[in-house]
Amino acid sequence: MSEQAETNREDLDDDEKLDKFKQDVSRDANVVDEQREQANEDMRFVNVTGGMWERFLTNDFTEDRVKLEFDIVSNFLQRFLGEWDQNRIGVEYKPDDSKTSEDDAELINGIYRADFRNFSGKMATDQAVDEVATCGYGAMKLATFFEDDEDSENDNMRIEWRPIHNAYNTVIWDQAAQRIDKRDARWCTELKPFTKDSFEEQYPDKNPVSAFEPDTHRHENINTQTPDLVYVASRYEVIKEKENVFVYGNLRTGEMEVYSEDDHELIKDELKDDEFRVFKRKRKILTRKVEKTVFSGEDILDNTRRIAGKWIPIIPFYGFRMYVDGVEWYRGLVRKLKDAARLFNMQVSQLAENAASNGQEKPIFLRDQMLNPDITALWADLNNKPYAVVDPAKDSEGKVIAAGPIGYLKPSQLDGSTTALLGIVPGFIQDVTGGMPVEVKDPDISGKAIREMRKLINLTTATISSNISESIEWSGEVYQAMAAEVYNTQRILRTVGKDGTESEQQLLKTVLDSETGKLIEANTLRGKRFRAYSDVGPQYETMREQTVEDLKGMMEVMATSPGGQQYTPAIIAVLLENITGVGLDPIKELNRRIMLAQGLVKPANEEEEALVQQLQQPQEDSQQKLIEAASEQQLAEARNLDSDSIDNVASAKKKEAETIEILNGIQLDQEKMSLEIRKQFDKQQLAVIKEVRSLPVG
Repeated sequence: MSEQAETNREDLDDDEKLDKFKQDVSRDANVVDEQREQANEDMRFVNVTGGMWERFLTNDFTEDRVKLEFDIVSNFLQRFLGEWDQNRIGVEYKPDDSKTSEDDAELINGIYRADFRNFSGKMATDQAVDEVATCGYGAMKLATFFEDDEDSENDNMRIEWRPIHNAYNTVIWDQAAQRIDKRDARWCTELKPFTKDSFEEQYPDKNPVSAFEPDTHRHENINTQTPDLVYVASRYEVIKEKENVFVYGNLRTGEMEVYSEDDHELIKDELKDDEFRVFKRKRKILTRKVEKTVFSGEDILDNTRRIAGKWIPIIPFYGFRMYVDGVEWYRGLVRKLKDAARLFNMQVSQLAENAASNGQEKPIFLRDQMLNPDITALWADLNNKPYAVVDPAKDSEGKVIAAGPIGYLKPSQLDGSTTALLGIVPGFIQDVTGGMPVEVKDPDISGKAIREMRKLINLTTATISSNISESIEWSGEVYQAMAAEVYNTQRILRTVGKDGTESEQQLLKTVLDSETGKLIEANTLRGKRFRAYSDVGPQYETMREQTVEDLKGMMEVMATSPGGQQYTPAIIAVLLENITGVGLDPIKELNRRIMLAQGLVKPANEEEEALVQQLQQPQEDSQQKLIEAASEQQLAEARNLDSDSIDNVASAKKKEAETIEILNGIQLDQEKMSLEIRKQFDKQQLAVIKEVRSLPVG
């Protein structure tokens, strides 16, 4: 955006802003209006009772016709969501420049995992993935909130994930953006639905008029119990500005220091007098910021303000996505299966109607055979009678014309086309969805064959999984830009390790640099550069269960392998760390101390760091110390004797030797005792191994 354009934007008053924002959202929404209609239809097709019949054969299948719903689509959809639940995708940060270390990456990874777990990350992501799988588009939002709303002195903020429902209708992007992550979007508008009561409660002085009302076609739907909603719009706009910066070289550290124009104006005299800082150059850089404005159809409800980060905090998710005729198109797993499912339901419904109305043969009689009212009543209630009779029909001469039924009305038979389609449609669904073949149910089939079948099935949805991975990766980029601004004060944050263990980290703490000997600022995200990668794998609980099983098997192998017993204590420690159950806290605390002492894990907090430092200090041999003290005492006594009394000196030396001999004997006895204790410990350890092997997983 040029400086002139920036000036024009700032010169707009509220009414002009409102008109521009409403025009933008209306224009952007109209481009994808057909897409939004189809996505809405997809969602209703599998989630709303009667949705499979909406906008289908409305003239032929009227309300009085049978409309059965055999759901042959949802199983495919739920299988994909089940795979997602077992193999979620997370974010893993790596250093992206020489100034950023692995410890910095570990810090932001720990903060990210804690925020994701504690502030609705799973719920928001699952909502987006569910809509992606169904209709091809979903979204979630990253936002900041005050850590303590009730404390006016506490300005600390946290980052949370917020779900967006019906994103195909409520998230409208700048149509000039073409990247799948919408990194190139100039703005995005999120529509939040309110009931009239909730709108008036939050904005009591404003009229409940929608900023833009998406068309849900609810007048055509079977379920019409949709409330009247007021849509409030939140517009997120990227502002790009050119800014002057001043670059200095720091001769002490050998690094470049960059100051904004405002900061440089405040400290330029100090920089000039500092002989260790040398001015290098002045240059212009492009800065990004994001502004948010909330508006209705008539008013600006919340004035424009800057938010944390430099990217629009709405993360789009796509299923199958492509551009056709310059317009973005997307779909999920449902759209291409709807016609087959409708055809199948239509045929089954017709069969049900035939079975209900023409299920039995009906005899045909002459009128003369039913003249007797008793016989007529008998046939009318035939199902409750053991037999039926009928009078013969006679001609004018009394001869019998017909003694029984003259014919039968046969029930409708399936025609060849219907029979063929009832076989074709389920076969088509099987081929398209890659449903698990019947052979998988064979108990004799190998696990390898089943895995190969599943690989082929997963290829059907590989594109969706890849696109979801890109969205998760992009959410990591957006998160770190926000975190650099939000987590920039001294405070203690709870972090979560990759294995799920919790710890605490103090941000911006001052430590002594071991290389330079100077105090430096550690545990900070400011000035750090990270690259976010998608981290694909099973859920932590599943990983832990698998780890326990693997360790049990490893202990069995090590028990019979040469030199394998040396690994047994470490294996037991890791196994106890991963086992879950009731009443294990004391054992886990003891095991944690043992693992710290053995160097199997790193300290997670200051208390553990102090414990490790204490354990690393050299411990004096108490027995040797006792021997030396006793010897010194005897020698001192000997030296204090009369130098002319040789006998006394000899006696003193004899006492010294005897004392050393006695103490050495004590030491040997204690070594024997220590050896015996070690033997007893080994016996107990073997008992623990046997007990651990018998423990249930999880």
